[in-house]
Amino acid sequence: MHLEDIKSVIQNNFLSNVYVTGILLPSERDNELAEFVPYRSYLFFEFGDQLVKVEAIEQYSKISIALTPTFNVRVEVEDVIPTKSNISDIIFDNSLIDNKVSKIEMFNMQVNSNEIICDTLRLSITNNTNKQELFLDPQFFGINIGGSGVEELWRYNLPEGYKSISTIIEL
Repeated sequence: MHLEDIKSVIQNNFLSNVYVTGILLPSERDNELAEFVPYRSYLFFEFGDQLVKVEAIEQYSKISIALTPTFNVRVEVEDVIPTKSNISDIIFDNSLIDNKVSKIEMFNMQVNSNEIICDTLRLSITNNTNKQELFLDPQFFGINIGGSGVEELWRYNLPEGYKSISTIIEL
């Protein structure tokens, strides 16, 4: 897989859904709900019938971006159910309309044979009514995803002397 493969999937499809995977812990009492525990190390972006996996790697200091055929869930605990949750309604300003990624910005991008690695990622999304930016920052507890506030927090916590090289892909 190359940068061009990922770029083609994103360019030729709408961003229809964003998923987080995790596990479902059964309730210990009959009258309580089971608990969904997300693995924030992974996010899956659905473009048409293709999945793009975004994973926090290198001790949560970088992001890996790769195409994947299925949802990957590692279950390391017994008596739990692997699950996924569609978080599009939480992430998108409007999840009911066609959201198109119009620009990708990666900081300190490296292209490997099967993935793209970067420090952080910004997606510019356009639709019929507005524009939205999603900023993804790998952190100790997993990927933090949001708007300009997430980017401001990332910039505030940068070590002194950090040098970032921005790579922008217009779609």
